[in-house]
Amino acid sequence: MVEECRTLLLIVSLQVDSLDVWSWFPDPTGGYSVRGAYRILTNRIPSHDAISSNLLWHQDVPLKVSVFAWRLFRNRLPTKVNLFSKGIISHESQLCVGGCGLLETKNHLFLECSFFGTIWQLVRHWLVVHSADSSIIMNHFSQFDNLLGFSKLRISFMLVFLFATSLVIWKEIHDRIFRDKKNSPI
Repeated sequence: MVEECRTLLLIVSLQVDSLDVWSWFPDPTGGYSVRGAYRILTNRIPSHDAISSNLLWHQDVPLKVSVFAWRLFRNRLPTKVNLFSKGIISHESQLCVGGCGLLETKNHLFLECSFFGTIWQLVRHWLVVHSADSSIIMNHFSQFDNLLGFSKLRISFMLVFLFATSLVIWKEIHDRIFRDKKNSPI
């Protein structure tokens, strides 16, 4: 966020002889209005990575699990690639804790890793859900939220189970890094 702030401030030029003024970029001539702000917010086209609030803040999921999922979807978990980008670990330390030899990103850890990725196949088999594997974490969760032919209660149960599975994977990763404990995916 600091880098984003710095980038935004690069285009600002301070001048001694001119007055500061507020300007509203969506309507520079008319200025800010609540109606204009509302129109901008309601006419936004959701991005590919937009998170359904019903999916993320599910009523049956404990708040700490929803916060974990929010951090996962927003790439705010301390994966090794994220730690490297902040200068916390070295380039050589970015390899996956699962031992597969690839970079530890959120999508790799939770979906593609030869160790942790196999858990989702077991989960889908146990839930009796047939779906394609996704390599993008948001798409992986969204496919369960949009299943046809299942009751709302069943979909609710599946989402709770998916969030819980994600948290268990994250705890296993934590145990491998900090406690030198390794469990089997089964």
